[in-house]
This record gives sequence, structure tokens and C-alpha cells, in this order.
Amino acid sequence: MPNRVVISRDSKPIPCEECGLPTLHVARLVSGDGTLLGQTMVCTACRRHRSDVDAVAVQ
Repeated sequence: MPNRVVISRDSKPIPCEECGLPTLHVARLVSGDGTLLGQTMVCTACRRHRSDVDAVAVQ
């Protein structure tokens, strides 16, 4: 199983410096066997936006 990024359901979002929306979360990096590898910040809005831009660029 690959490594995963896990956002806690209890995570309180804060404003993202990139998009300005309150969608930035602290997330855990977890290996395939469940070992905690570290933490990172994840903006769920920027991630969706990047996916939309990539899809448009490919067309």
C-alpha cells in the first residue's frame, strides 16, 4: 500500500496563503503499514484548483 496523506476530521482549517480560502489543514503522512512519517500542511481548495488547471492544460 502506498503512503497516504490523512486529514483529521477534527482539523480546524485556517486561511491558505496561496488561495486565501479557509481550507488549509494539518495532515499526517502515513506509510502503507500505518507508521507515522511526519506532518504537512494541505490546502484542499488549491489541490482541486491544480487538478482543474492540469485537466484544462492537457486538452
